[in-house]
Amino acid sequence: MCDSFKYLISLVVIGVATLGMAFGGPFAWTGVVLFLLLALVDSLLPMDLSARNIKYPWLAMAMPYLHYPALLLFWMVFASQLGDGSVAGWNLLGGILSVGILNGAIGLATAHELMHGNSRFARTGADLIGTCYGIPITDLGHVHVHHIHLDTPADGDTPMRGESLYRFVWRSVAAQIRETFRLEFAYLERVGKSPWSPFGRLFWGVLFELAFAAAFIYLAGWVGLPVLLITWVVGFTVMADYNYVQHYGLVRVPEAPIKPHHAWNHLKPFSRLLAYEITTHSEHHLDPDVTYTKLTPMADAPQMPSVLVCFIASSIPWLWDRMIARPRLQHWDQHYASAEEQELARQANAAAGWV
Repeated sequence: MCDSFKYLISLVVIGVATLGMAFGGPFAWTGVVLFLLLALVDSLLPMDLSARNIKYPWLAMAMPYLHYPALLLFWMVFASQLGDGSVAGWNLLGGILSVGILNGAIGLATAHELMHGNSRFARTGADLIGTCYGIPITDLGHVHVHHIHLDTPADGDTPMRGESLYRFVWRSVAAQIRETFRLEFAYLERVGKSPWSPFGRLFWGVLFELAFAAAFIYLAGWVGLPVLLITWVVGFTVMADYNYVQHYGLVRVPEAPIKPHHAWNHLKPFSRLLAYEITTHSEHHLDPDVTYTKLTPMADAPQMPSVLVCFIASSIPWLWDRMIARPRLQHWDQHYASAEEQELARQANAAAGWV
């Protein structure tokens, strides 16, 4: 298959999940079932180390933008089914998980690609997709903090050794919101504008989020408000899970050069395609401006299993620590870390109670 079309799989997944939601009842679980099936298949496939041969670059550049209308439709079908009672009880749980998981897993990946774009149009696209998992304008902290301070205590998006996903997600989201306000307020002050001026991005981010919430509640009724909030929590938990599984426990001397071993990679076929190459993570941190179709997998960089499997495992802290993270961190400490990083790793192990 032409590489230009392979990335359409994420839109196909959203489309099938939306169709299931439209049928209602037990079909509300379609998104969850698809996610689990893809995780299983991805775990059984070998690593995909191939470079991409993109024959239709215009299509590759357009695809991330197509996810906003696709995700928006998914949400609004969910709201409509909620409003007429077609999704209730255990099937409501299926709807919440389907919408939340796919918005976090696929929405974040496409928003991430757009937030690294060099245009206001691309960043606005990222903001709109961000409304689908509850947190727009995350590019400010991501670009200006995470990409500079990754794997150090100054980065709120780097999980510490022994830190569970459920503790990390709140710390990470709080840090993202804090950095967004700090950076945007500082910028608007420099140009002499009010913090809530339409000239700035905060005004539009809040407006987008309120408009999204109003549309959902209009279709679902007031029962939609708690459902919306719970689904957003699921969505931004999966969103934060990307940082969790791609930087878990890694350490770096502050201001030291960023190297390939400062990120975990997930190079299984569906991990790469569904996540728009965010899982080709070492190369991304070496040059954040490279578009997803040009990222090169590094077989000799630190590796994790399928990112979908890691999402599932990280939701069970003891499974994540014992079966996946700690064995790989031990290997990282011994074979990748510099002498200074080995000392930081020993301190991190002690703080986690691992020694």
